[in-house]
Amino acid sequence: MPSKLVSTLNAQEFTWKDRTFIRAEVPKGDNKGKVFTVAQPLAQRYAIVNFFASGGMGLLLEGLDQRTQCRVLIKTSLFYDVVPYAKVRDQDGFTNQLRIPRKTLEMERRILVLLRNAGCNAVPNPNDFVYDANPQLEGPYTTEDKKEWKYADQDMLEAEPYLIMEAVAGQSLGQLLDATPQKRLTEARTLRIMCQVADVFHVLHQPKPMRAGMTWRLIYQDLKPANLLIAAQDRVTVIDLGGCQLINLDTGQKLLPGAATAGYCPPESEQSYDVLTPAADVYTIGANLYQLLTGKSPLEFLPPGLAMQARSVQFDFKLLEGTCTPTLRALIERCLDPEPSKRFQDARSLHTAMMELLHGM
Repeated sequence: MPSKLVSTLNAQEFTWKDRTFIRAEVPKGDNKGKVFTVAQPLAQRYAIVNFFASGGMGLLLEGLDQRTQCRVLIKTSLFYDVVPYAKVRDQDGFTNQLRIPRKTLEMERRILVLLRNAGCNAVPNPNDFVYDANPQLEGPYTTEDKKEWKYADQDMLEAEPYLIMEAVAGQSLGQLLDATPQKRLTEARTLRIMCQVADVFHVLHQPKPMRAGMTWRLIYQDLKPANLLIAAQDRVTVIDLGGCQLINLDTGQKLLPGAATAGYCPPESEQSYDVLTPAADVYTIGANLYQLLTGKSPLEFLPPGLAMQARSVQFDFKLLEGTCTPTLRALIERCLDPEPSKRFQDARSLHTAMMELLHGM
């Protein structure tokens, strides 16, 4: 019987090494049209039932745990930048290109575990972490001499990682804005949502001793409406923690660079060697506050052709006139100060300031 995903996305079923797989296209969003392949059921346990979301290089699918009959979210990599290596038949380079995104997904699971253990319920619970085959990686690929080449590392082909998380209700904040007149929210609703985000960031930023000489600090750095899920009563869930920058506070070493979205990121994100501080996340909260109140995405202020680079923008604060109180406007301008030392220095102080404004309404 065809799966729900097959019927809703016109996915195709095929067999690879006596296993059933489905192949489909991302139906919407920035990655619309990109092809993905996944075992059905995944790891002989999780039935794929629907597409959920896709952004950057990631893919989120809805699944059904066939043991518990509970819905789950399944995260994996949508694609890898391997074509340049395939063109020159560089199997070792191809393999190395797979390693960092896969390690990032493993790290995301560890981050979710740390946050949940710290009492943070505004991120998905990581239920499982499994591996399965990804025949799409095999190819064939077209080489520079116009011939076909296949990737032949069977261990890597059969070890695609998948992060299994609890199902999360709601829609993305981006979808909510698209369905709202002028793509704007009220001042009170904006503060309710972003106070919850600041609370998550406060937990995220806390130093986390791992072992002697290793103390982690995490900076989310990629906050945008697509990465926030909004459920009933505006309950917020922060997703996509794979873009966090990971720093060892004991040595000042950057262990993971993470990801940043142009327009939303602070000026210090433009320098790939810079170690970010919690003030970077304060900036991203400010960028989202600005969008929720004005209806203007920071992407609209980007120069043409730079949307794929980590780049800050010059906000037009005049657009805040009439959308919020002067006190909230001042708070947003402080968050978006180009100089990190002039912003709120941590998520807790920003959370306190926003709650004071919310309680005064």
